[in-house]
Amino acid sequence: MRPLGPQDSALYCHLYTDQETMRFIGAPMTPERAARSFSTALAGMNRDPIERLFFIVVEKASRRDVGICSLQNFDARRRSVQGGAMFVAPARAQGYSKEGFTALIQQAFVYLPVDELWVQFAADHSVVERVATSIGFEPRRDAASADGPQRWSVWSVHRDSWLPKFPVKD
Repeated sequence: MRPLGPQDSALYCHLYTDQETMRFIGAPMTPERAARSFSTALAGMNRDPIERLFFIVVEKASRRDVGICSLQNFDARRRSVQGGAMFVAPARAQGYSKEGFTALIQQAFVYLPVDELWVQFAADHSVVERVATSIGFEPRRDAASADGPQRWSVWSVHRDSWLPKFPVKD
C-alpha cells in the first residue's frame, strides 16, 4: 500500500462511480461528486488532527493499482476508526481484501491513537463477513440491534486482542 496521491484521481473516481463496486457500499457518485470527493480526500491526508487516510493497494507482482483502503471517522473519545476497502473488478476475490485489512489494522494500532478498528458492510454480504471473521473481526460490542431486517453489519477488532495474535514484523 501507498498513500493516496494526486495521480490517483482516475482510480478513485472509477471506484466511487462504479455501480458494481458501490453495490454493497452505497449509491454510486456522479463523476462531478467523485471528483470533489477525491479533492477532499487528498486534502484530508495532511490534516491535524487526522480525519481520514486513504491508501492505494498495489499488486506486488505487476505493480498495478488494484484498490483503495481507507481509515475514516476517527473518534478520539472512543479511540476508534472505521476501515474500508474497494477493489477494481479484476482484483475482487483475489485475497487482496484480507491482506490489505491485515496491514491496515497493524499500521492503525502501531501508529494511531486508536484501540478499535471497525467496518460496516451490507448485512447480506456473506463474502465480506467471511473475510472479516478470518481476520479476527467480531460483531461490534455495542452495535444497536434494530427491529426488522438488518441492513448493515458492524464488526470490529480491538488492539488488546489483535497485537498478541498478529504481531507486527519489522
